[in-house]
Amino acid sequence: MGLDTESSAALVFLILYAILFVLLLLGYTANRLPAHSVITFHVLIRLASQSCGLAFGVVGNSATGLVTAYFTLYVYRLRNNFVLTRCDRGAEGYLTLILCTYRILISWQCHNNLSYDSWLEPRYPPGTPWFKRFLSSVLVFTKPPRPMAIIHIWLIGANCLIAIGASMLAGGRNNVRELHADLPKEKAMRAAGQSIFLAANIFLLYCIYDSIQQYKREHPDGRVHRTLYLLLATWPFLVVRGIYGVLGSVVPMFDYFSWSNYGEHGLIDSFVISEYILSTTMEWTSCALLMLTYITSRNDPKKGDLKEWENAGDVWRDNVKAI
Repeated sequence: MGLDTESSAALVFLILYAILFVLLLLGYTANRLPAHSVITFHVLIRLASQSCGLAFGVVGNSATGLVTAYFTLYVYRLRNNFVLTRCDRGAEGYLTLILCTYRILISWQCHNNLSYDSWLEPRYPPGTPWFKRFLSSVLVFTKPPRPMAIIHIWLIGANCLIAIGASMLAGGRNNVRELHADLPKEKAMRAAGQSIFLAANIFLLYCIYDSIQQYKREHPDGRVHRTLYLLLATWPFLVVRGIYGVLGSVVPMFDYFSWSNYGEHGLIDSFVISEYILSTTMEWTSCALLMLTYITSRNDPKKGDLKEWENAGDVWRDNVKAI
């Protein structure tokens, strides 16, 4: 059987992600990519997804096991034995990209700010136990304040909303009427989760802008670090992906749950094209740009001593007032 639109697109991005994976392996072999573990996790998820997508595109709807793996799926069987498949298969991959962008920005701040610290996530004093570091990463009321803990809670909550919304119908329904009775609830949960992802990206733009302004203040020559330019260039792709996630929850033409997006042999071409352009392409481009930050940051100074940075919370309060 020849390759259709779905399998052809999956093959292209399987190759593209394989290239990124090889580059990551080379970086790890040279012991030069310690800060890119989240990117590696994203690439591994996408390699598995595109592999299953390629197989599903070749075999077709009869391979329900591949369908399940491909979409990270929920399968709904109706009384007429029609199998409807859907999920927000890009949620986890998109979450890792958002998280990775924040982590790279925080790492850059700790290496390049004159304080050698980040107001998003102030550094821990030497000797801080690992469990305290872990708890602080998800606790809102800490001293100094850690805005990144709020971001973590946002992302965890958003992912839970999407997962719950997508699994509301997993118990099965006796007929189409019962299935559609739950659709408004399911769509609302998914839309809320995707909207939180989008909100986290909007706040990310402020964080990047604030870092650019601080770098200019600390360097009178007015130059801007190239890593910040890369993070700024990554942001539009993440936002387009976020908008597509919201649209996929409420607009039928972008929704896996819409019957109109399925043909005799699987997903229709128009849906596949829109999904790969507005979702997969945005994610791959964002991932590639984030990987380039290794090149722009390889000559960054090492982290300085924290003893001169005892009031990290003051920076956070100043930024809140600025908003």
